[in-house]
Amino acid sequence: MDDTVGVSRNPNVVGEAFSFNELMRRDFWGLPMHGSGWTNKSFRPLTTLTFRWNYLLHGLESSGFHVTNVLLHSLTALLVGHTATVALGFPGSWAAVASAFFGIHPVHTENVLYLVCRADILACLLGLMAINAYGMFFSPPASLRPLWTSLRVRPFDTHCFTPSLGEGAAQNPAWMAVPVILIVASGLCKESGFTLFAIPFLMELLDFLTTQALAHHHKERIGRRIIRRLRLRIGLLIASTILVFVARYRHTGGTKLNMSPQDNPISFESVWQARVLSYAYLHGVYMQLLVWPKFLCYDYSMDAIPIVRETTDCRLLLPLAAYVGAIGTVSFVLQLPTRHRRAGLIALALLVVTYLPASNILFPVGTVVGERLLYVPSAGYCLAVVVVLHAYLQGTQSRPRVVPRRRGLTAGRLPPSGELTGNSQIIP
Repeated sequence: MDDTVGVSRNPNVVGEAFSFNELMRRDFWGLPMHGSGWTNKSFRPLTTLTFRWNYLLHGLESSGFHVTNVLLHSLTALLVGHTATVALGFPGSWAAVASAFFGIHPVHTENVLYLVCRADILACLLGLMAINAYGMFFSPPASLRPLWTSLRVRPFDTHCFTPSLGEGAAQNPAWMAVPVILIVASGLCKESGFTLFAIPFLMELLDFLTTQALAHHHKERIGRRIIRRLRLRIGLLIASTILVFVARYRHTGGTKLNMSPQDNPISFESVWQARVLSYAYLHGVYMQLLVWPKFLCYDYSMDAIPIVRETTDCRLLLPLAAYVGAIGTVSFVLQLPTRHRRAGLIALALLVVTYLPASNILFPVGTVVGERLLYVPSAGYCLAVVVVLHAYLQGTQSRPRVVPRRRGLTAGRLPPSGELTGNSQIIP
């Protein structure tokens, strides 16, 4: 349905002559963004450009488009593992786990199967490249030790860094252009890519807090050179973010969506309480799709999800579980050691900030539920699961175990008080 409009009828894709001006003035569906006529302001020229390349290679033969989607998804899965190493500091074996988890997650079915959902894949791919570039140049993580050294995967281990008071591999602020350009490119593939500007801010904040704690522990001051570089990077990030958002707003002529009641009937509901409760329920639905996607659906429009009108509706237990789970996860991550805490917060930030545009919190979305909208947030989810699992297993390995040797004691049972003598030993 959407592939027909976005690809086979899009003049920027199938036109006889390609025009850069037409690419910039039309939306993702090939409709003019300015003047009369319907448009939803979806400005994704880089995604449209990849469709054009596919068309030049093999025309409208659909297999070529599908092969491209599969290859891009596979590359993105590998990049999730690379992010686990470069931005979070995980060893190769755990990076491979994150990569495989993301690659096989069922919620990505819509993104890989439908051509127009390539926008989310490209946005995630370029966004992760931006995070990796920023981590490599300015915010390298401290390495997390592997739990099983024999399972290291060398290709992922080659880019693991150890920070020195928040200083990365590059000191020249001109390198800031690399992650900024990649984030802009991500946003020009799908609008949610622009939200990734928040991740470098968080990385800088966490590194500064760690550096400050180390300096306080050693009773020293943070060097003025480090402070100046930090201020310069933050200033460049702020200026870049403002400039990009203002430029996009001016180019598209605003962000107002022209929706119909069939697309998102909740946004047309006149009762304020019903809208709030229904949007909250959708948060639970998205959580369920990430944690336990027992069913999938490509179209949740019209009355596929009935509006929640009463606070006594039992369906509200689902968003309650989502909110309690989110608060519990953040609380757990904040209690982890410094290196795990940094990795966990970055992963959760990647989940949250890229989900915000689909949450109906900032503005109404042009769909009730879209599984494709979880593609970028699911990268943060997969990384967060790996962080929590690694921290838990590392904690269980570091706890002392009592191995009794006295006859009559069963394995794992402590001897009576005062009898922990030479017959038992503490194994670290």
